Amino acid sequence: MLTIILLILSLSCSNDPTKISKKDMIEKDVFIDILVDMHILDAITNESEYYRKFAPEDSINIYKLIFEKHKVTQAEFDSTVSAYTRRSDLYKEIYDEVLLQLSVRLDSTETLIKEEYEESYRQNSE
Repeated sequence: MLTIILLILSLSCSNDPTKISKKDMIEKDVFIDILVDMHILDAITNESEYYRKFAPEDSINIYKLIFEKHKVTQAEFDSTVSAYTRRSDLYKEIYDEVLLQLSVRLDSTETLIKEEYEESYRQNSE
């Protein structure tokens, strides 16, 4: 009887819906890189010069190249998102890193644009 109770308890603990299984999940760093790329693509395609330029059916696989770049499938991505949604604390950590990387890229882009503008201004002033 004790064995049956212990078996039931161990099985119920192993099916914890908040536990993230590593099976079929994308590595954390790769997942972060994918999300960064997706947000950059979304920002580009939502610009007015691109927005609604194509029919919605043309945009179905908008992330296909991102998945290919990172050598993952849509199913692996979906499984990873699903797993992290069960652990919002870990998903928040992921998105904190995504936002940090996006901020760093934005800052470096703004710095580069400013430097190019200043260089162009100096050349035109001479």
